[in-house]
Amino acid sequence: MTGYVEVLLLFAVLYWFLYPRTHRMVDVLSARLQDLYTKWESRSEPRLVQQANSQILSYGGLRRYGHQERLQKRALAREASRESKLGDLLEIKEEPWQLDLNMEKRPFMGLCCNNCTSNSRNSAVAKVHQEQGLRNILLVDAQDSGNNFLTRKFCHLSTVYQLKKYEYPQLALTVVKDEQLRQVIEAAAKDDYSKIGEEDDEVYKGILQGHEARATKILYDMRSTLSDFLLRVTSWLLYKLLPRFLTSVVAHPAQVQMLIKASNTGLPLIFLPMHRSHLDYILISFILLNNNIRSPLVAAGDNLRIPVFGWLLRGLGAFFIKRRMDPVQGRRDTVYRAVLHTYMMACLRAGHNIEFFIEGGRTRTGKACLPKGGLLSVIVDAYMDGTIEDALLVPVSVNYEKLVDGNFVREQLGQPKQMETFWKAIRSIWSVLNSNYGMMRIDFNQPFSLRELVRSFHACNKSKLHTSVPDSGGGGDSPLQSVPSENPKPIKSLHTVPSSASLYGTDIMVEEHRLIVESIARHIVYDCSSSTAVMSTNAVAFLLLNRFRNGVIMDKLVEAMEKLKKDLFYAGRDFGFTGDMVDVINHACDLLGPGLVRRERVIKSRDESVVMVRPFTMVPNVIELSYYSNVLLSHFVLDSVVVTALYSLLSADPNPPAMVGSYQVLPFTEEQVQQFALDLCEVLQFEFIFTQPCRQLETAIEDVLTQFRYKEILLCSEPTHSENHQWAMRFVKNFSGDSSDSGDEKGTDRRSTQTLMLDTREEALQSLEFYHALLRPLIDVYAVSALGLHRLVGRQLTEHDYLQELLLEMRTQLKMGFAQYEESLSVDPFKNSLKLFERWEVLECLSHDRIKLYYLRDEFDSERNVQTVFEKVKRFKWAPVPSGAS
Repeated sequence: MTGYVEVLLLFAVLYWFLYPRTHRMVDVLSARLQDLYTKWESRSEPRLVQQANSQILSYGGLRRYGHQERLQKRALAREASRESKLGDLLEIKEEPWQLDLNMEKRPFMGLCCNNCTSNSRNSAVAKVHQEQGLRNILLVDAQDSGNNFLTRKFCHLSTVYQLKKYEYPQLALTVVKDEQLRQVIEAAAKDDYSKIGEEDDEVYKGILQGHEARATKILYDMRSTLSDFLLRVTSWLLYKLLPRFLTSVVAHPAQVQMLIKASNTGLPLIFLPMHRSHLDYILISFILLNNNIRSPLVAAGDNLRIPVFGWLLRGLGAFFIKRRMDPVQGRRDTVYRAVLHTYMMACLRAGHNIEFFIEGGRTRTGKACLPKGGLLSVIVDAYMDGTIEDALLVPVSVNYEKLVDGNFVREQLGQPKQMETFWKAIRSIWSVLNSNYGMMRIDFNQPFSLRELVRSFHACNKSKLHTSVPDSGGGGDSPLQSVPSENPKPIKSLHTVPSSASLYGTDIMVEEHRLIVESIARHIVYDCSSSTAVMSTNAVAFLLLNRFRNGVIMDKLVEAMEKLKKDLFYAGRDFGFTGDMVDVINHACDLLGPGLVRRERVIKSRDESVVMVRPFTMVPNVIELSYYSNVLLSHFVLDSVVVTALYSLLSADPNPPAMVGSYQVLPFTEEQVQQFALDLCEVLQFEFIFTQPCRQLETAIEDVLTQFRYKEILLCSEPTHSENHQWAMRFVKNFSGDSSDSGDEKGTDRRSTQTLMLDTREEALQSLEFYHALLRPLIDVYAVSALGLHRLVGRQLTEHDYLQELLLEMRTQLKMGFAQYEESLSVDPFKNSLKLFERWEVLECLSHDRIKLYYLRDEFDSERNVQTVFEKVKRFKWAPVPSGAS
């Protein structure tokens, strides 16, 4: 080794010593050779040689000349740069500032409702924080000048070490000794003892001990063992592992500032996220921990209580609950419900934050699911009985460019869900770590006060008691003729004593409490859905399935993406992509993969070719692609409802339309359109939450019609009367002195008499057809499901068998052309249609041992009567294209 070092040192010394001397020797030799050359040439042509000699330089002269040229160029460049800067400064001083209106800004999403929680909304962070850019939480600033070498070298370890330490008390012993839980256990024991028919104290003691032992086992299987040490270790691991399969995990700094401000109030934070992936709760806890916010206890399904991973999740804050609270011996499991209720109450009393998914399970379709209010009712109970002074509810929106959990195609095609196992989890983790899932975006909505929201709903319902609100059921009319209101029924009073919620072990829930919980839950789901960021894969899938189903060239897709992005921006929706739109589309296509979207280069001529982008519209590929598309569906659902109502009314009129220029005169009024739209919302009531519970659905539909008039897709004209007729109407009104008409009555009268006109120009028709196509797959499902009611005439089927028959019917209708969209072949919409028919009192359902049995009610158990249900749904199915459409 020393010999190599000596050789290297020798070469270095020789280079240092010989390099300058060698250059000088070369200069001397070149000069001598140049002199010899000139002397030799001067013998033949002395005049030409003398002229040429004045232009020829030696090797050293050439080197010196080149060096001087380089120095001169650098000096000229510096002078030009200095003059340019002076010119720019002069222009800045002499010209006014130019505002770049095209500068890309992001809307700030997640502010709470101004109607229900105005006080909470006014506590928002400063405007300067709202205008901050997004932040990738996977990036740690390791180059801070205040950090030493070790801190910069081990930045993730240093970040985890410096986190704020919290105490997480274990509450199992407190729950076991709870007096109310003891009372429920004793009641259950007495109930079992009474069924035996023996009067023996030893038997009763044995039954009581059995219930006590079972309650203790339930508690220890359920409880969380949240550990600060395990949170820190997991946080360090996530810093290392997440960048392997996610390019970024993005959150808005202003939203995090709102959470920090809320955590400083001392009130418990109730995090209510949308559920898309098993990664949701891990990343939420990761973000909270690294911003020094107390990590929450997370309600998780007991299907995740698997070896190793169950222990890890429990240490990270998970407490495990049953997915379905199964009946014990044909009755409700009061002991289990009481243990769960008591444990959550103890956690709130101890100051824990709590997190649970308001939808229950993960969405299988991409759109928001209707809420489950069971756990939320415990939080409302805790406030109403004084266990907590107040709580801050935090809706959380989560979205991924590519879903980490894979897809739900198997389940949507009717196959049973595969249960989680240890080895399946290991294989999934290995596959995830070797894949690319793009960006994950999380939006924390503004925390709002539970107390303020409950009082707001209470005051709203009390005010309704003083007005005449007709029952939507219409007395003895058939449910098929009624249109339920989007808002809950009035609440007569609000109890301040502990309510008998369903989780507390009783079978009865006070109606007013149930309606309050339902309204809060629906409001939260609506807020989460409205504040979900639109990812690049969502936008591309949405446009390909609903506007360019047969494929589109890249230039047109870029134009449509730009327009969609602009519409979302004006609507206050943020998006998870930026930059050149061609790059965005290519990035989305790469993430979706060639199995969902394919790009082809099509040669148009000898010197010209274009890139075509085509979606796969065959099962099962289209079902997975529709998952990404459905994220945007709720944003346009009311527009699609109104356009579908317009088309349905047009199909019901056999007369040819009258034309006024490029506008088609519609043979119905705005009030009829609104009523048809309400009927369609009734059909789709288990698919969407159309508006907030604090807002009338009729008002939301009127706003959509107003928007169409603003875009001049629809025009309204007042009925024309002669001058004498108008003078007579004014005279009668003044003579009678009747000025008591309210603004609403005038608006209703105007809507019932206005004539609607529809724009039939190509651009307007394309917009109408786009909106109309959005709901057609769902309407196909409901129409086929209503048609399938004939299969239940005179028979009864289990849910599994009936769904398989409905899927088979859908395949038949797709082949016959009655249904046109392959994504209609999904189980979840069919399940929702069965819930609708139960609500309409067409179907009856009996449940026993997790098996549902469906059969028709007596009044609908005939071919003729089920046909009426089919006709009610089918009227939204048949819809011709207006005149002038291509």
